[in-house]
Amino acid sequence: MSSRFRSLVALAVTTLAVPFAVLSQASPAAAAVTIRDGFTDTLVTGTLGAAVDVTELPDGRMLVAAQSGQVWVVTATGTKVATPAVTVTDLCAGGEQGLLGIEADAGFATNGYIYVYYTLSTGGGCVNRVSRFTMTGNSAASETVLIDNIVSAATNHEGGDIQLGKDGYLYISSGDDGSGANAQNLSNLMGKILRIRPDGTIPTGNPFTGSDSASCAGGAQAGKKCQEIYAYGFRNPFRIAADPNASDTRIFVNDVGQGTAEEIDVLVAGGNYGWPTREGLCLTGGRSDCHPPQTGTPSTSAPIDPIFDYTHTGTGGCAAITGAAFVPNGVWPARYSGAYVYGDETCGKVWILIPDGAGGWTNEDFASGVGPFTSMRTVGQGASASLVYTTFANGGELHRITSNSAPGATGPSSFHPLTPTRVLDTRNGTGYTGRKPAAGDTISVQISGAASGVPSDAVAVALNVTGTESTSDGFVTVWPAGESRPLASTINFSSANDTVANGVIVRLGVGGKINLYTQKGASLVADVTGYWTETVTAQAGRYTPVPNPARLLDTRVGTGVATAGIVPNLGTVDLQVTGRGTVPSTGVSAVALVVTVTDTAASGYVTVWPTGLTMPLASSVNPVGAKDIRSNLVFVPVSATGKVSLFTLQATHLVVDVAGWFTDGTASSGTEGLLVATSPKRVLDTRNNVAPFVRLNAGDTALPDYSSEVPSDAIAVVTNLTIDKPAGGGYVTAWPYATGATLPLASNLNWSAANQTRAALAVSKLTANTEVGYYTFVATDLVIDLSGYFVGASNT
Repeated sequence: MSSRFRSLVALAVTTLAVPFAVLSQASPAAAAVTIRDGFTDTLVTGTLGAAVDVTELPDGRMLVAAQSGQVWVVTATGTKVATPAVTVTDLCAGGEQGLLGIEADAGFATNGYIYVYYTLSTGGGCVNRVSRFTMTGNSAASETVLIDNIVSAATNHEGGDIQLGKDGYLYISSGDDGSGANAQNLSNLMGKILRIRPDGTIPTGNPFTGSDSASCAGGAQAGKKCQEIYAYGFRNPFRIAADPNASDTRIFVNDVGQGTAEEIDVLVAGGNYGWPTREGLCLTGGRSDCHPPQTGTPSTSAPIDPIFDYTHTGTGGCAAITGAAFVPNGVWPARYSGAYVYGDETCGKVWILIPDGAGGWTNEDFASGVGPFTSMRTVGQGASASLVYTTFANGGELHRITSNSAPGATGPSSFHPLTPTRVLDTRNGTGYTGRKPAAGDTISVQISGAASGVPSDAVAVALNVTGTESTSDGFVTVWPAGESRPLASTINFSSANDTVANGVIVRLGVGGKINLYTQKGASLVADVTGYWTETVTAQAGRYTPVPNPARLLDTRVGTGVATAGIVPNLGTVDLQVTGRGTVPSTGVSAVALVVTVTDTAASGYVTVWPTGLTMPLASSVNPVGAKDIRSNLVFVPVSATGKVSLFTLQATHLVVDVAGWFTDGTASSGTEGLLVATSPKRVLDTRNNVAPFVRLNAGDTALPDYSSEVPSDAIAVVTNLTIDKPAGGGYVTAWPYATGATLPLASNLNWSAANQTRAALAVSKLTANTEVGYYTFVATDLVIDLSGYFVGASNT
């Protein structure tokens, strides 16, 4: 039968002597790409010729392999470097031969290694070879051959992909060279998935390493099983894909079919995938003796069925599956986490397999008009990850697919505290160079990056956001870049020229950025105090709420200090945190503190940081005018002795209540206390006057039920509390309310006069009924916006 992959390579080269300009002219033009709602397809760069594969380097550059023998460098900004990094000479380039695959080493940043799969002309014939090159700058040299002499006589079914698994090994796909018998012959490397170490040696755990085996790195070994073989029974596994979400190596194989079906397989050691007897889910050549799609972990006791296949009939000319990539968890909207995006070269269509929650998959149309689609990869990490793909269309192009909206929630994540670091100050150009944000303005701020100390794989951050020089009363909303602005607020101004600070836990959006919207206009300042990274389990960075908020410092009565008394201007208080208020003496990396100023002498600020370090350029609470009362939740690392320091610019009394603490690296590994950060969502607004949550009277306790918003075993919720039009100065305390229990001596939100509008971040322990009690000292309206929760021990 003729190759179902031939139409792809027929558009490329027939001999090495064909000029590159002819290659570009031979590449067909694709129709405009049509992609499903909510996503964007963007051209990164063109003029790449017969672009067959792509990989990413740690600094954001990408390498694109052209079938005609070039490895092109594409910069992080999307510019193709004029001179190829590699030009393979002595190349066989007939039919499906040529330079076919490329991968970068996990340690590329230090060793510069890249791996290339290509078809070599030996003078007496053609063979496929896997080599390692060393890159310096934008060029590569010093070839080291790892696997050689994979016969390429038929010029079709050459495979050619290379993927680095999470186990650190190279997985390599090879086609059957036009003969199905090769796929079942364990004495050669054709029609197989191979696994080797990056130096070419055989890993422990490869299935054929007994006394009847031999290395076939130099060629076939008659009567011996090749030690490089990991799985067999493939026709033309042109592209494979490694899952970035899996805790260990998980690889899917796209095997190009013959005349009937294309298939997707999950790779297992020693697996036989049935070619040439089976094609897709059925016997070769038809749709008889068809098996159900494989689910779960395949058994190797019989030929393994695909997890999915599609036929050539009824698909609009689709007949050659090519590239694919997994969607990283937490990058696209939640329903796409772990999905598998794949395409077909002959029809220029792309689909997406979405996990159905029962071990199977739901197949949906995703894009069309992509032209002769060849490969796809996941690039970037964390919230900045995206998918890129190559196509022969329009002279060879590299495209990027992104979601128009960031996902609705992170996976469970552990906390990494930071000494407060300024990432935004619109007054002096830090993190933003435009005008002072005016009414209705939205600005985007880069958070992840070297300057902030927040890495690219961070999924959420803790910030202290300050608004100052407000033009009138109003609010500011902070949310992930790439999403629609939610009905929520972060800080609230009561008047013109107000200065307000509030903590916020916010997911990082597209590109590691956040958005800030100003309703009425204000200067904005933001300090990052920590970040979260996704993890299945963790030792450090898990949150433990205290049973009840506990007071650690009150300079009015001498709690936490040697003697009672107002803290003078430019004064500093060193506060012992660990070993008090149910916070343990050891095993603590950071704490969540509610810091309140009262009886202030004048406008100023308070800064909180770990004792013993230099005071950072940052603020935690910002009182305005004499006798102001303000609160803010602060996440702060503790010193080696378990202390934090508080500096005040102006004389004031200081009150500190502890809400909880984070584990350090000495804790046992677990899930309890990992954060799931969600999009901000309004869950209560007494101004709507809907029972049972109408305006609160003095002494009332609102008891909202979070069971419809968080899992039943969640231990705490992250909320923004806002009071509006209070009857006078007062406070709100959030606590795990219980009938007959005593209200703790603590507060979360404080204000100094009637008709003020104030907000404060709160991390509140949930009751067994997933409730939180909100007590108010005076009559007020209360608004609550939910932005995350901390998971329980059984929630992963």
